[in-house]
Amino acid sequence: MSPNISEEHPFVRHLVRYGVPALILIFYVTASLHFDYTPDSTFATLNALHYSHIDSLWTALLALATVFNIDVLLAAKVFSLLFACFGILISYLIANEVLNDHLLAFCVAVSVSMQAWLIQLAPTGSGLSLALLLSLATIFFLLRNEYIIAGIFAGLASLVAWQAAGLLFVMMLDAYINTVDKNRSVKMIASIALVFAGVVLPWILYSLYVGRLLVPTMEVLSIVPTFSLQVSFEILLLVGAMFVGVVLVLMRDKSALNTQVAILLWIAIASFSQHQMFVLALPLIIVYIFFSVQRLSQAFGKRNLSYIVAVLLAMLILAYNQMLALPAAKNSMNSAVAQMDEMKAIAMWLTTNVNDDESVAVPEQHQGLIQYWGERSVGDNNSRFVVSRVNEVAGYELVFDPAKENVVLLGSPAHYKVWRRK
Repeated sequence: MSPNISEEHPFVRHLVRYGVPALILIFYVTASLHFDYTPDSTFATLNALHYSHIDSLWTALLALATVFNIDVLLAAKVFSLLFACFGILISYLIANEVLNDHLLAFCVAVSVSMQAWLIQLAPTGSGLSLALLLSLATIFFLLRNEYIIAGIFAGLASLVAWQAAGLLFVMMLDAYINTVDKNRSVKMIASIALVFAGVVLPWILYSLYVGRLLVPTMEVLSIVPTFSLQVSFEILLLVGAMFVGVVLVLMRDKSALNTQVAILLWIAIASFSQHQMFVLALPLIIVYIFFSVQRLSQAFGKRNLSYIVAVLLAMLILAYNQMLALPAAKNSMNSAVAQMDEMKAIAMWLTTNVNDDESVAVPEQHQGLIQYWGERSVGDNNSRFVVSRVNEVAGYELVFDPAKENVVLLGSPAHYKVWRRK
């Protein structure tokens, strides 16, 4: 058998030791350059928190920021960015568990860290970054057969996004499949269920006490950036490559994926349960693409060929994101920031010039921002004031155009204005 490059060359160990932190640092700097990018649903989450609506583990974490008088928007964005960074680290650890190869795992880390969708998600102030980290941590400890710890992380993940409760079934299936003694597997399954229940029970009791929903709200999941055509195309290719690779591995060796069935099931659950949950599966999809490369190379007796293919694949993913996907994501973020600046100016004008008891009709995609910065509720289309980007509103007169007040806002593609009923 050909020697394992990762075992034979100390250079690889040094590459991983210093390369993974370097990747995380590069990702952090790249994402933080767009720190002012904030989707409207982030403001919607903060508005709910303002009225003491703690609807998930994410909002509970943000509530701690208010206790220490920390700006909650800043806290949300810092947490989101940091959790995304830790998501890259845990992706590397998962890859190393699955592949048992430092160099291939590093290629996975490179591929994940340069994903345009993750760079766009990181600075949003979204709790989805926390859900990503917790779900990946669950998979990592599951791979290490640390079912109790995995159960704790799965319970926490389900308190951010209730769909992550599917991890409970995944863990139970894994314990049953990978335990030779079925009596012991039944006991392990019971232990997993008890640990999971122990994590979520305090939330259930709290929800019953305050009269809130027993499951976390969907608000945290609505902050997924809209995938550009370039990003969507890459994701389609990644999913296709994983599917083809896994099928080819099964055709060569039907037992190759016996210990991976539960994780592949989780990828399917996360991918098809909801569009936003698909984000939680993307790093794992990349892991199993490289897994397929490794196993197919070994099946043909070309073990070291996997390193050549893996490096080329990582470079291809990196080049695609840098030249196509990331520029599209940056354009989307810059456009959203320009609109946000304009809507913030409108919110400030409404605070000064419109009474709190007067209703204002605001486009749905900007209602959270107006409520947050304007500290007011929004009305329907029959309101006395209307925020719109049309050139004329029948029965209304123009009372405020932020672009005329601040020429910097001319960069906004929307040009929203405030209209008052005549």
